[in-house]
Amino acid sequence: MKTGRKTTGWRMFVGVFCLFVSITLITSLCTDLHAASAYPERAITVIVPYAAGGVTDLAARAISEAIEKILKQPVVVVNKPGGRATVGGYAVVTAKPDGYTLGFLPIASCLPEVFSYFFDAPYTSADFKPISGVASAAMSFAVKADAPWNSFKELVEYAKKNPGLKVGTPGRQTGPYMVMVQVNKKDKVNLVDVPFGGGDAETTPALLGGHIPVGAIDYSAIKSLVDAKKLKVLAVCTNKRVDFAPNVPTVVELGYELPYVSILGLFGPKETPDEIVKKIDDAVSMASQDQAFKTRLRDSICIQPTYEDIATYRKSLVRYKASMSAFFKEEGLVKK
Repeated sequence: MKTGRKTTGWRMFVGVFCLFVSITLITSLCTDLHAASAYPERAITVIVPYAAGGVTDLAARAISEAIEKILKQPVVVVNKPGGRATVGGYAVVTAKPDGYTLGFLPIASCLPEVFSYFFDAPYTSADFKPISGVASAAMSFAVKADAPWNSFKELVEYAKKNPGLKVGTPGRQTGPYMVMVQVNKKDKVNLVDVPFGGGDAETTPALLGGHIPVGAIDYSAIKSLVDAKKLKVLAVCTNKRVDFAPNVPTVVELGYELPYVSILGLFGPKETPDEIVKKIDDAVSMASQDQAFKTRLRDSICIQPTYEDIATYRKSLVRYKASMSAFFKEEGLVKK
């Protein structure tokens, strides 16, 4: 009899426990579903891994203001620079995955493991959930207005006869350097990389001062100098011509591969619910069709509107990761 009572009691305990767990799971699921359906109910933070005022920051503010009108909640940009853009990236991956903390990130932030030779990051791309591609920067190969070359082809022909032509770049981890390496191999020339750690702020005065004959600089940083006919751009590192410089050819149409496009996009922590991700992507899609938003990107910021939906953006990132990893491996720019 005692054994029977014990068995019955144990079965009752197990039954009550299972009921409790079921209720807890159902309650949690219902709570999550409500949160997703009601999203957003308060302000959203968009983290930018650079200081205020740069092209990434300006583009982040443009898309934030655009989707704020659609989502009917404040979308606030917060700058978290440092660590080669990984401080901001880490702030995103460690945030609560509820859709209220997003990141507006460049390639270096969202695929940090590819750049492990150059810097360390406390996270990898697997810690993100990519949401939407928004816009692409246009790195350019620029020369002084009085330079003897009026096309990239003329520059290459000159380099064939004059080995050692210097090209200022943002560093070996960037697209322009990757293109320069291809030019050297394909056209059998010897362009010499002159890295500027300070980026456009250092490269531009060096080019204007005649310290380097060619500079790889973001078009947005030199548009006023191009308009003032102090500089001219021979090519842009994009896969399609950009609207704000339609007469400038891309390196792709000139016959060189582009390992990646400098696309900026929105990300959330990896556990962000798919329903919330879709709401954000839908808002970005709507904003990207707005003429005022596109005009702001092109005319005010000099960055190309490049909307990519969830699936397309994720495929692009997978492709960029593979091509850049292959390039760095071939160049020996990998950790041993």
